[in-house]
Amino acid sequence: MVKQRGFTIVELIMVIVIIGILAAVVGPRFFSKSNFDERFYFEETLSAVRYAQKLAVASGCLVKVTVNNYGYSLEYGSGACSGAVINDPSGKEYPIALPTNVVVQGGINSVFNSLGCIAGAPSAPCKTSNETATIGGFSLTVYGATGFIEVNP
Repeated sequence: MVKQRGFTIVELIMVIVIIGILAAVVGPRFFSKSNFDERFYFEETLSAVRYAQKLAVASGCLVKVTVNNYGYSLEYGSGACSGAVINDPSGKEYPIALPTNVVVQGGINSVFNSLGCIAGAPSAPCKTSNETATIGGFSLTVYGATGFIEVNP
């Protein structure tokens, strides 16, 4: 007598049904477009803040960076460079608008100086306070005294 091995058709159909239910319920949570939009916009904003800091150090001019519910922008502060236009490295003009399904909490309104820190009073070239912006589930903090940019996913 030969013993047969394998699965019955009923067992195979039940496994396919369970996988289908999991795909329908769990799939959209992993592949939601808003999660990708938040992450992409956060990475763009982080790059712009770092670009503003590096531009201030390289040019010796004050560079103002603003991150809020309308988007983010970079512009030169007062001084020799004021009035000059800053475009992002890809050529887009600032401000960059916030996508419709992304929310910014808090915000950054800082001016980087040639030391790379947030500009303070003339007697103290760097501020001691920090500024934080939260975009979706991600946040970035700019430390005023050093210009260090900390990211929390």
